[in-house]
Amino acid sequence: MRLYIGEVKKEVGRTLQDTVSEIFHPLMWEGEKVLFAQPVKVEMTLTNCGSEILVLGRLSTVLLLSCSRCLEPFLHPLKVEFRLELRNVDRLHRPSDVEAEAEETDEIRYFCENDTYIDVTQDIEELILVNLPMKPLCRPDCLGICPRCGTNLDQGKCSCEEDNLDPRLAVLKTWKAL
Repeated sequence: MRLYIGEVKKEVGRTLQDTVSEIFHPLMWEGEKVLFAQPVKVEMTLTNCGSEILVLGRLSTVLLLSCSRCLEPFLHPLKVEFRLELRNVDRLHRPSDVEAEAEETDEIRYFCENDTYIDVTQDIEELILVNLPMKPLCRPDCLGICPRCGTNLDQGKCSCEEDNLDPRLAVLKTWKAL
């Protein structure tokens, strides 16, 4: 995903509003593919603050995820607000300036004076991955699957015997009272 910065970098105080929409390839996360059901849409405001261009934006898309309990695929809408700073590398005078700024924050990207576009694909992908739910659920009350037969308990009850006995205490079942 490329942002056009050609106009906004010309004058301090200049602001540009832009909307970019792009189809992303599936991402890999913890051995699973994260599929996109919709293009990634980014609405943003770029502001020239003198030494940097400040990007304030909102990302929205719909992901196709697998439920952690029942393993069924479901659609997960994702809306994230973000902030990104674009700094002109030609205005940094010493290598120590770059190192000091790199320690300052992770949301800094650099561009050259003659650049008119900057690629933020990696930043957008990271933003999506960081905002994925830790345990994706198709719905909060999902019952999951039966640990014995694998039946989806959201679709109906299985015929397995319900045994709530802790296996560590099973030996006590054979113990006879005096």
